[in-house]
Amino acid sequence: MLGCNLATPTFFSSYFHNFLYYCSMKKLLLLLLCVPLIGFGQNPNYSEDIAPIIYNKCLQCHHNGGISTLSLETYSSAVFNSGMIQHVTSSGEMPPWPPDTLYQNYAYENTLTTDEISSITDWISNGSPLGDTSLLPIMPTFSNSSQFGTPDLELQIPTYASTATSNSDDYVCFSIPTGFTTNKKIKAIEVIPGNIQIVHHVLLSIDLSPSSSITTTPNCMGPTGKMIYAYAPGSVPLEYPQDINSIFGVELPANSSISLGMHYPEGSYGQLDSTKVRFYFYPDTANIREISTDFLIQNFTFYLPPNQITEVSETFGPTAEDLSMMSVFPHMHLLGKDMECYAVTPNNDTINLIRINNWDFEWQGFYFFKKFIKIPNGSMIYAKGNYDNTISASNPNPIPVTAGLNTEDEMFIFLFQFLPYQLGDENIFIDSTFISTNIDKTNIYNSNNRKIIKIVDILGRDMPHPMPNNPYFIIYDDGIIEKKIIIE
Repeated sequence: MLGCNLATPTFFSSYFHNFLYYCSMKKLLLLLLCVPLIGFGQNPNYSEDIAPIIYNKCLQCHHNGGISTLSLETYSSAVFNSGMIQHVTSSGEMPPWPPDTLYQNYAYENTLTTDEISSITDWISNGSPLGDTSLLPIMPTFSNSSQFGTPDLELQIPTYASTATSNSDDYVCFSIPTGFTTNKKIKAIEVIPGNIQIVHHVLLSIDLSPSSSITTTPNCMGPTGKMIYAYAPGSVPLEYPQDINSIFGVELPANSSISLGMHYPEGSYGQLDSTKVRFYFYPDTANIREISTDFLIQNFTFYLPPNQITEVSETFGPTAEDLSMMSVFPHMHLLGKDMECYAVTPNNDTINLIRINNWDFEWQGFYFFKKFIKIPNGSMIYAKGNYDNTISASNPNPIPVTAGLNTEDEMFIFLFQFLPYQLGDENIFIDSTFISTNIDKTNIYNSNNRKIIKIVDILGRDMPHPMPNNPYFIIYDDGIIEKKIIIE
Protein backbone atom coordinates (compact mmCIF):
# COMPACT_ATOMS: atom_id res chain seq x y z
CA MET A 1 0.00 0.00 0.00
CA LEU A 2 1.19 3.44 -0.77
CA GLY A 3 1.48 6.12 1.84
CA CYS A 4 0.43 9.45 0.32
CA ASN A 5 -3.05 10.96 0.50
CA LEU A 6 -5.01 11.92 -2.55
CA ALA A 7 -7.64 14.47 -3.38
CA THR A 8 -10.90 12.80 -4.33
CA PRO A 9 -12.40 13.72 -7.74
CA THR A 10 -15.03 15.88 -6.00
CA PHE A 11 -12.61 17.70 -3.71
CA PHE A 12 -11.94 20.86 -5.67
CA SER A 13 -15.60 21.49 -6.47
CA SER A 14 -16.48 21.25 -2.78
CA TYR A 15 -14.17 24.16 -1.92
CA PHE A 16 -14.28 26.12 -5.19
CA HIS A 17 -16.80 28.76 -4.17
CA ASN A 18 -15.12 29.41 -0.82
CA PHE A 19 -11.80 29.64 -2.59
CA LEU A 20 -12.98 32.19 -5.18
CA TYR A 21 -14.63 34.23 -2.45
CA TYR A 22 -11.42 34.32 -0.47
CA CYS A 23 -9.42 35.27 -3.53
CA SER A 24 -11.74 38.15 -4.36
CA MET A 25 -11.69 39.42 -0.79
CA LYS A 26 -7.91 39.29 -0.67
CA LYS A 27 -7.54 40.49 -4.28
CA LEU A 28 -5.31 37.62 -5.24
CA LEU A 29 -4.46 37.00 -8.86
CA LEU A 30 -6.97 34.38 -10.00
CA LEU A 31 -4.88 33.79 -13.09
CA LEU A 32 -2.31 32.01 -10.91
CA LEU A 33 -4.90 29.37 -10.06
CA CYS A 34 -7.06 29.18 -13.17
CA VAL A 35 -4.44 28.85 -15.90
CA PRO A 36 -2.82 25.67 -14.48
CA LEU A 37 -6.26 24.13 -13.95
CA ILE A 38 -7.21 24.72 -17.57
CA GLY A 39 -3.96 23.32 -18.90
CA PHE A 40 -3.56 20.34 -16.59
CA GLY A 41 -3.78 17.02 -18.40
CA GLN A 42 -3.21 18.50 -21.90
CA ASN A 43 0.00 17.25 -23.54
CA PRO A 44 1.43 16.07 -20.21
CA ASN A 45 5.16 15.66 -19.76
CA TYR A 46 7.15 13.75 -17.15
CA SER A 47 8.71 16.68 -15.30
CA GLU A 48 5.52 18.64 -14.63
CA ASP A 49 2.74 16.05 -14.73
CA ILE A 50 3.89 12.46 -14.33
CA ALA A 51 6.78 12.76 -11.83
CA PRO A 52 4.50 14.40 -9.21
CA ILE A 53 2.10 11.45 -9.50
CA ILE A 54 4.85 8.85 -9.23
CA TYR A 55 6.62 10.68 -6.40
CA ASN A 56 3.40 11.09 -4.38
CA LYS A 57 1.63 7.82 -5.13
CA CYS A 58 4.22 5.20 -6.07
CA LEU A 59 7.63 5.80 -4.53
CA GLN A 60 6.56 4.84 -1.01
CA CYS A 61 6.95 1.24 -2.20
CA HIS A 62 8.81 1.69 -5.50
CA HIS A 63 12.07 3.26 -4.30
CA ASN A 64 15.51 1.74 -3.84
CA GLY A 65 15.26 -0.34 -0.70
CA GLY A 66 11.46 -0.27 -0.72
CA ILE A 67 9.15 -3.26 -0.46
CA SER A 68 8.95 -3.51 -4.24
CA THR A 69 11.98 -4.65 -6.20
CA LEU A 70 10.96 -2.28 -9.00
CA SER A 71 12.27 1.26 -8.51
CA LEU A 72 10.48 4.10 -10.30
CA GLU A 73 12.73 6.91 -9.11
CA THR A 74 14.04 7.94 -12.54
CA TYR A 75 12.59 9.08 -15.85
CA SER A 76 14.28 6.20 -17.68
CA SER A 77 12.72 3.67 -15.31
CA ALA A 78 9.27 5.22 -15.78
CA VAL A 79 9.63 5.13 -19.55
CA PHE A 80 10.95 1.57 -19.57
CA ASN A 81 7.99 0.44 -17.44
CA SER A 82 5.42 2.81 -18.97
CA GLY A 83 3.28 0.04 -20.45
CA MET A 84 3.05 -1.70 -17.10
CA ILE A 85 2.35 1.58 -15.31
CA GLN A 86 -0.48 2.41 -17.72
CA HIS A 87 -2.03 -1.04 -17.31
CA VAL A 88 -1.96 -1.27 -13.50
CA THR A 89 -3.13 2.32 -12.96
CA SER A 90 -5.99 2.20 -15.48
CA SER A 91 -7.17 -1.16 -14.11
CA GLY A 92 -7.04 0.08 -10.51
CA GLU A 93 -4.54 -2.62 -9.52
CA MET A 94 -2.09 0.05 -8.42
CA PRO A 95 -1.83 1.78 -6.12
CA PRO A 96 -3.50 -0.98 -4.08
CA TRP A 97 -6.57 0.32 -2.26
CA PRO A 98 -9.20 -2.39 -1.63
CA PRO A 99 -12.22 -0.32 -0.45
CA ASP A 100 -14.70 0.90 -3.04
CA THR A 101 -14.49 4.71 -2.83
CA LEU A 102 -17.81 5.09 -4.66
CA TYR A 103 -19.41 3.30 -1.71
CA GLN A 104 -17.66 5.25 1.10
CA ASN A 105 -14.70 7.61 1.37
CA TYR A 106 -11.84 7.28 3.84
CA ALA A 107 -8.94 9.20 5.27
CA TYR A 108 -5.56 8.55 3.60
CA GLU A 109 -7.13 7.06 0.45
CA ASN A 110 -4.54 5.48 -1.84
CA THR A 111 -6.21 5.89 -5.19
CA LEU A 112 -5.56 7.84 -8.36
CA THR A 113 -7.97 10.48 -9.60
CA THR A 114 -9.49 10.24 -13.07
CA ASP A 115 -7.30 13.17 -14.14
CA GLU A 116 -4.14 11.44 -12.92
CA ILE A 117 -4.97 8.23 -14.78
CA SER A 118 -5.76 10.22 -17.94
CA SER A 119 -2.48 12.12 -17.64
CA ILE A 120 -0.52 8.86 -17.48
CA THR A 121 -2.34 7.46 -20.52
CA ASP A 122 -1.94 10.71 -22.51
CA TRP A 123 1.74 10.94 -21.60
CA ILE A 124 2.44 7.43 -22.88
CA SER A 125 0.32 7.95 -26.03
CA ASN A 126 2.29 11.10 -26.83
CA GLY A 127 5.67 9.37 -26.65
CA SER A 128 6.49 9.93 -22.94
CA PRO A 129 8.08 13.40 -23.27
CA LEU A 130 10.53 14.45 -20.55
CA GLY A 131 9.70 18.16 -20.41
CA ASP A 132 11.71 20.83 -18.61
CA THR A 133 13.73 19.03 -15.92
CA SER A 134 14.12 22.27 -13.97
CA LEU A 135 10.42 21.87 -13.13
CA LEU A 136 10.82 18.42 -11.58
CA PRO A 137 9.45 18.24 -8.00
CA ILE A 138 11.74 17.55 -5.08
CA MET A 139 12.54 13.85 -4.86
CA PRO A 140 11.02 12.46 -1.64
CA THR A 141 13.30 10.76 0.84
CA PHE A 142 12.52 7.69 2.93
CA SER A 143 14.01 7.00 6.34
CA ASN A 144 13.20 5.63 9.77
CA SER A 145 12.95 9.11 11.29
CA SER A 146 9.76 9.70 13.23
CA GLN A 147 6.89 11.95 12.20
CA PHE A 148 6.38 12.95 15.84
CA GLY A 149 9.85 13.39 17.33
CA THR A 150 11.25 11.35 20.21
CA PRO A 151 8.87 8.51 21.20
CA ASP A 152 7.75 7.99 24.78
CA LEU A 153 8.06 4.21 24.34
CA GLU A 154 9.87 2.19 21.69
CA LEU A 155 9.63 -1.60 21.55
CA GLN A 156 11.52 -3.85 19.17
CA ILE A 157 11.05 -7.50 18.27
CA PRO A 158 14.09 -9.79 18.55
CA THR A 159 16.07 -10.15 15.35
CA TYR A 160 14.05 -12.73 13.45
CA ALA A 161 14.78 -14.82 10.34
CA SER A 162 11.74 -15.41 8.15
CA THR A 163 10.71 -19.04 7.74
CA ALA A 164 8.60 -18.35 4.64
CA THR A 165 9.33 -20.71 1.77
CA SER A 166 9.03 -20.26 -1.98
CA ASN A 167 5.31 -21.06 -1.80
CA SER A 168 4.24 -20.31 1.79
CA ASP A 169 4.16 -17.24 4.02
CA ASP A 170 5.40 -16.88 7.59
CA TYR A 171 3.11 -15.62 10.37
CA VAL A 172 4.64 -15.08 13.80
CA CYS A 173 3.64 -13.06 16.89
CA PHE A 174 5.82 -11.33 19.48
CA SER A 175 4.48 -10.16 22.85
CA ILE A 176 6.78 -7.55 24.42
CA PRO A 177 6.33 -6.26 28.01
CA THR A 178 6.07 -2.47 28.31
CA GLY A 179 7.56 -2.34 31.80
CA PHE A 180 5.10 0.35 32.91
CA THR A 181 3.70 0.10 36.43
CA THR A 182 1.12 2.86 35.78
CA ASN A 183 -1.45 3.36 33.04
CA LYS A 184 -0.52 5.42 29.99
CA LYS A 185 -2.70 7.20 27.43
CA ILE A 186 -1.74 6.61 23.81
CA LYS A 187 -1.77 9.64 21.51
CA ALA A 188 -0.06 8.16 18.45
CA ILE A 189 1.41 4.90 17.16
CA GLU A 190 4.13 4.44 14.55
CA VAL A 191 5.48 1.14 13.20
CA ILE A 192 9.03 1.17 11.79
CA PRO A 193 9.69 -2.01 9.77
CA GLY A 194 13.15 -3.44 10.33
CA ASN A 195 13.29 -4.82 6.79
CA ILE A 196 10.76 -3.00 4.64
CA GLN A 197 11.22 -5.44 1.77
CA ILE A 198 9.82 -8.38 3.74
CA VAL A 199 7.45 -6.86 6.32
CA HIS A 200 4.10 -7.30 4.60
CA HIS A 201 1.92 -6.26 7.50
CA VAL A 202 1.94 -5.85 11.28
CA LEU A 203 -1.12 -6.28 13.50
CA LEU A 204 -0.74 -4.51 16.83
CA SER A 205 -2.63 -5.29 20.04
CA ILE A 206 -2.49 -4.77 23.81
CA ASP A 207 -1.86 -8.07 25.63
CA LEU A 208 -3.09 -7.92 29.23
CA SER A 209 -1.34 -11.16 30.25
CA PRO A 210 1.45 -10.26 32.71
CA SER A 211 4.91 -11.22 31.49
CA SER A 212 8.49 -10.28 32.26
CA SER A 213 10.00 -11.45 28.98
CA ILE A 214 9.28 -11.48 25.24
CA THR A 215 7.06 -14.33 24.07
CA THR A 216 7.34 -15.65 20.50
CA THR A 217 4.43 -17.59 18.94
CA PRO A 218 5.00 -19.23 15.53
CA ASN A 219 2.19 -19.90 13.03
CA CYS A 220 0.24 -17.03 14.57
CA MET A 221 -2.40 -15.42 12.36
CA GLY A 222 -3.16 -12.61 14.81
CA PRO A 223 -1.81 -11.26 18.10
CA THR A 224 -3.47 -11.86 21.46
CA GLY A 225 -5.43 -9.05 23.07
CA LYS A 226 -7.12 -5.81 22.08
CA MET A 227 -6.27 -4.80 18.50
CA ILE A 228 -5.30 -1.14 18.22
CA TYR A 229 -3.48 -0.67 14.90
CA ALA A 230 -2.49 -2.34 11.64
CA TYR A 231 0.54 -1.48 9.50
CA ALA A 232 1.13 -2.28 5.84
CA PRO A 233 3.72 -0.75 3.46
CA GLY A 234 2.84 2.89 2.96
CA SER A 235 0.58 3.12 6.01
CA VAL A 236 0.59 6.45 7.80
CA PRO A 237 1.22 6.49 11.55
CA LEU A 238 -1.95 6.52 13.64
CA GLU A 239 -2.45 9.82 15.43
CA TYR A 240 -5.76 9.86 17.28
CA PRO A 241 -7.91 12.85 16.34
CA GLN A 242 -8.46 15.95 18.41
CA ASP A 243 -10.78 18.93 18.30
CA ILE A 244 -11.30 21.93 20.52
CA ASN A 245 -13.58 19.97 22.87
CA SER A 246 -12.17 16.43 22.88
CA ILE A 247 -8.99 14.44 22.56
CA PHE A 248 -9.17 10.78 21.60
CA GLY A 249 -6.89 7.88 22.38
CA VAL A 250 -6.44 4.47 24.00
CA GLU A 251 -5.36 3.60 27.50
CA LEU A 252 -2.35 1.31 27.87
CA PRO A 253 -2.84 -0.56 31.18
CA ALA A 254 0.01 -1.01 33.63
CA ASN A 255 1.96 -4.29 33.41
CA SER A 256 0.60 -5.05 29.96
CA SER A 257 2.51 -6.14 26.85
CA ILE A 258 2.36 -5.07 23.23
CA SER A 259 1.80 -7.89 20.74
CA LEU A 260 2.95 -7.64 17.15
CA GLY A 261 1.50 -10.07 14.62
CA MET A 262 4.06 -10.21 11.80
CA HIS A 263 3.48 -11.38 8.23
CA TYR A 264 6.48 -12.22 6.04
CA PRO A 265 5.66 -13.16 2.40
CA GLU A 266 6.71 -16.21 0.46
CA GLY A 267 10.24 -16.04 -0.90
CA SER A 268 11.61 -14.21 2.16
CA TYR A 269 13.15 -17.29 3.80
CA GLY A 270 16.23 -16.50 5.88
CA GLN A 271 15.95 -12.73 5.59
CA LEU A 272 16.24 -10.85 8.88
CA ASP A 273 13.87 -8.36 10.46
CA SER A 274 13.78 -6.36 13.71
CA THR A 275 10.63 -4.22 13.46
CA LYS A 276 10.01 -1.45 16.00
CA VAL A 277 6.83 0.16 17.26
CA ARG A 278 6.85 3.66 18.73
CA PHE A 279 4.26 5.10 21.11
CA TYR A 280 3.54 8.71 21.95
CA PHE A 281 1.54 9.48 25.07
CA TYR A 282 -0.67 12.26 26.31
CA PRO A 283 0.18 13.70 29.74
CA ASP A 284 -0.96 11.38 32.53
CA THR A 285 -3.49 14.02 33.59
CA ALA A 286 -5.10 14.24 30.13
CA ASN A 287 -8.79 13.44 29.96
CA ILE A 288 -9.16 11.33 26.82
CA ARG A 289 -12.22 9.90 25.16
CA GLU A 290 -11.15 6.30 24.75
CA ILE A 291 -11.53 4.52 21.44
CA SER A 292 -12.81 0.94 21.73
CA THR A 293 -11.76 -1.77 19.29
CA ASP A 294 -14.10 -4.73 18.94
CA PHE A 295 -15.21 -7.51 16.59
CA LEU A 296 -18.80 -6.34 16.15
CA ILE A 297 -19.24 -8.66 13.16
CA GLN A 298 -17.84 -12.19 13.29
CA ASN A 299 -19.05 -15.56 12.07
CA PHE A 300 -17.22 -18.77 13.02
CA THR A 301 -19.94 -21.28 12.10
CA PHE A 302 -19.94 -21.27 8.30
CA TYR A 303 -19.01 -24.09 5.93
CA LEU A 304 -17.62 -23.70 2.40
CA PRO A 305 -18.31 -26.72 0.16
CA PRO A 306 -15.82 -27.39 -2.65
CA ASN A 307 -16.51 -26.33 -6.23
CA GLN A 308 -18.90 -23.49 -5.47
CA ILE A 309 -19.13 -19.85 -4.41
CA THR A 310 -20.76 -19.46 -0.99
CA GLU A 311 -22.19 -16.34 0.62
CA VAL A 312 -21.68 -15.78 4.35
CA SER A 313 -23.53 -13.14 6.35
CA GLU A 314 -23.77 -11.85 9.91
CA THR A 315 -25.45 -9.04 11.83
CA PHE A 316 -24.87 -6.97 14.95
CA GLY A 317 -27.45 -5.05 16.91
CA PRO A 318 -29.60 -3.32 17.60
CA THR A 319 -27.01 -0.92 19.00
CA ALA A 320 -27.65 0.03 22.62
CA GLU A 321 -26.53 3.66 22.24
CA ASP A 322 -25.45 6.20 19.65
CA LEU A 323 -21.95 5.32 18.40
CA SER A 324 -19.22 7.28 16.65
CA MET A 325 -17.35 5.00 14.22
CA MET A 326 -13.70 5.85 13.53
CA SER A 327 -12.53 2.90 11.40
CA VAL A 328 -13.30 -0.57 10.10
CA PHE A 329 -11.02 -3.58 9.54
CA PRO A 330 -12.59 -6.29 7.30
CA HIS A 331 -10.90 -9.68 7.27
CA MET A 332 -11.08 -12.88 5.20
CA HIS A 333 -8.47 -15.43 4.18
CA LEU A 334 -7.43 -16.88 0.82
CA LEU A 335 -10.87 -17.87 -0.55
CA GLY A 336 -12.41 -14.45 0.07
CA LYS A 337 -13.95 -12.88 -3.02
CA ASP A 338 -15.81 -9.75 -1.87
CA MET A 339 -17.43 -8.30 1.25
CA GLU A 340 -19.76 -5.49 2.27
CA CYS A 341 -20.89 -3.93 5.55
CA TYR A 342 -23.51 -1.27 6.24
CA ALA A 343 -25.81 -0.04 9.00
CA VAL A 344 -29.57 0.51 8.87
CA THR A 345 -31.00 3.05 11.30
CA PRO A 346 -34.39 2.82 13.09
CA ASN A 347 -35.62 5.32 10.47
CA ASN A 348 -34.60 2.81 7.77
CA ASP A 349 -31.73 4.97 6.51
CA THR A 350 -28.72 3.05 5.18
CA ILE A 351 -25.20 4.06 6.23
CA ASN A 352 -22.48 2.60 4.00
CA LEU A 353 -19.43 1.47 5.97
CA ILE A 354 -17.24 -0.52 3.58
CA ARG A 355 -17.40 -2.55 0.40
CA ILE A 356 -14.48 -4.47 -1.09
CA ASN A 357 -15.27 -5.73 -4.58
CA ASN A 358 -12.11 -7.78 -5.07
CA TRP A 359 -10.72 -9.12 -1.82
CA ASP A 360 -6.95 -9.54 -1.74
CA PHE A 361 -5.48 -11.23 1.33
CA GLU A 362 -2.15 -9.52 0.62
CA TRP A 363 -3.58 -6.01 1.21
CA GLN A 364 -5.66 -5.39 4.31
CA GLY A 365 -5.79 -3.12 7.32
CA PHE A 366 -7.81 -0.52 9.21
CA TYR A 367 -9.66 1.95 7.01
CA PHE A 368 -10.35 5.25 8.76
CA PHE A 369 -13.44 7.22 7.83
CA LYS A 370 -12.84 10.84 6.81
CA LYS A 371 -14.95 11.92 9.77
CA PHE A 372 -16.51 10.00 12.62
CA ILE A 373 -19.68 8.31 11.37
CA LYS A 374 -22.69 8.44 13.69
CA ILE A 375 -24.55 5.12 14.10
CA PRO A 376 -27.84 5.95 15.89
CA ASN A 377 -29.13 4.01 18.87
CA GLY A 378 -31.19 1.02 17.75
CA SER A 379 -29.38 0.55 14.42
CA MET A 380 -28.56 -2.83 12.91
CA ILE A 381 -25.20 -3.54 11.26
CA TYR A 382 -25.32 -6.00 8.37
CA ALA A 383 -22.42 -7.73 6.62
CA LYS A 384 -22.07 -10.25 3.83
CA GLY A 385 -19.26 -11.77 1.83
CA ASN A 386 -18.61 -14.35 -0.87
CA TYR A 387 -16.00 -17.13 -0.83
CA ASP A 388 -14.80 -18.77 -4.03
CA ASN A 389 -13.93 -22.41 -3.38
CA THR A 390 -13.88 -23.37 -7.05
CA ILE A 391 -10.91 -24.64 -9.06
CA SER A 392 -8.29 -21.97 -9.75
CA ALA A 393 -4.52 -21.62 -10.06
CA SER A 394 -4.28 -20.91 -6.33
CA ASN A 395 -6.85 -23.59 -5.42
CA PRO A 396 -6.30 -26.51 -7.86
CA ASN A 397 -7.93 -29.15 -5.63
CA PRO A 398 -10.85 -27.62 -3.69
CA ILE A 399 -11.72 -29.28 -0.39
CA PRO A 400 -14.32 -28.42 2.27
CA VAL A 401 -13.25 -25.39 4.32
CA THR A 402 -14.60 -24.21 7.67
CA ALA A 403 -14.04 -21.15 9.83
CA GLY A 404 -10.84 -21.11 11.87
CA LEU A 405 -7.68 -19.22 12.78
CA ASN A 406 -5.18 -20.88 10.41
CA THR A 407 -4.44 -19.60 6.92
CA GLU A 408 -5.96 -22.68 5.32
CA ASP A 409 -9.18 -22.03 7.25
CA GLU A 410 -11.42 -19.05 6.56
CA MET A 411 -12.63 -16.08 8.58
CA PHE A 412 -15.47 -13.57 8.30
CA ILE A 413 -14.74 -10.57 10.53
CA PHE A 414 -15.32 -6.84 10.70
CA LEU A 415 -13.32 -5.14 13.42
CA PHE A 416 -14.42 -1.60 14.36
CA GLN A 417 -12.89 1.28 16.27
CA PHE A 418 -15.57 3.41 17.91
CA LEU A 419 -16.78 5.18 21.05
CA PRO A 420 -20.05 6.53 22.48
CA TYR A 421 -21.36 9.40 20.35
CA GLN A 422 -21.26 13.02 21.49
CA LEU A 423 -22.86 15.94 19.68
CA GLY A 424 -20.55 17.18 16.93
CA ASP A 425 -18.48 14.01 16.53
CA GLU A 426 -19.62 13.67 12.93
CA ASN A 427 -17.87 16.97 12.13
CA ILE A 428 -14.44 15.86 13.40
CA PHE A 429 -11.96 14.96 10.66
CA ILE A 430 -10.02 11.77 11.44
CA ASP A 431 -6.92 12.77 9.45
CA SER A 432 -6.89 16.48 10.28
CA THR A 433 -4.03 16.21 12.76
CA PHE A 434 -1.67 14.18 10.56
CA ILE A 435 0.04 17.04 8.77
CA SER A 436 3.70 17.38 7.85
CA THR A 437 5.90 18.75 10.59
CA ASN A 438 7.21 21.20 7.99
CA ILE A 439 4.14 23.26 8.86
CA ASP A 440 4.18 25.48 11.90
CA LYS A 441 1.27 23.85 13.70
CA THR A 442 1.36 23.68 17.49
CA ASN A 443 -2.11 22.14 17.49
CA ILE A 444 -4.86 21.63 14.94
CA TYR A 445 -6.14 25.12 15.73
CA ASN A 446 -4.58 28.51 15.17
CA SER A 447 -5.08 31.53 17.37
CA ASN A 448 -8.60 32.03 15.98
CA ASN A 449 -9.60 28.42 16.80
CA ARG A 450 -9.89 27.61 13.10
CA LYS A 451 -9.43 23.94 12.27
CA ILE A 452 -7.22 22.80 9.39
CA ILE A 453 -9.17 20.43 7.16
CA LYS A 454 -7.06 20.29 3.98
CA ILE A 455 -3.66 21.23 2.62
CA VAL A 456 -3.55 21.31 -1.18
CA ASP A 457 -1.25 22.33 -3.99
CA ILE A 458 -2.07 24.89 -6.66
CA LEU A 459 -4.14 22.30 -8.56
CA GLY A 460 -6.33 21.42 -5.60
CA ARG A 461 -4.61 18.07 -4.94
CA ASP A 462 -3.92 16.86 -1.40
CA MET A 463 -0.41 17.85 -0.27
CA PRO A 464 0.22 16.22 3.13
CA HIS A 465 3.97 16.90 2.82
CA PRO A 466 4.45 20.39 1.32
CA MET A 467 7.59 20.55 -0.77
CA PRO A 468 10.13 23.38 -0.42
CA ASN A 469 9.76 26.25 -2.88
CA ASN A 470 6.28 25.07 -3.98
CA PRO A 471 3.23 27.16 -3.00
CA TYR A 472 0.46 25.40 -1.09
CA PHE A 473 -2.84 26.38 0.50
CA ILE A 474 -4.14 25.63 4.00
CA ILE A 475 -7.95 25.37 4.05
CA TYR A 476 -9.76 25.91 7.34
CA ASP A 477 -13.22 24.79 8.43
CA ASP A 478 -14.54 28.36 8.30
CA GLY A 479 -13.74 28.70 4.57
CA ILE A 480 -10.58 30.80 5.05
CA ILE A 481 -7.63 29.76 2.88
CA GLU A 482 -4.02 30.74 3.53
CA LYS A 483 -1.34 30.59 0.86
CA LYS A 484 2.12 29.58 2.09
CA ILE A 485 5.50 28.49 0.77
CA ILE A 486 8.55 26.93 2.43
CA ILE A 487 11.67 28.66 1.15
CA GLU A 488 14.89 26.65 1.05
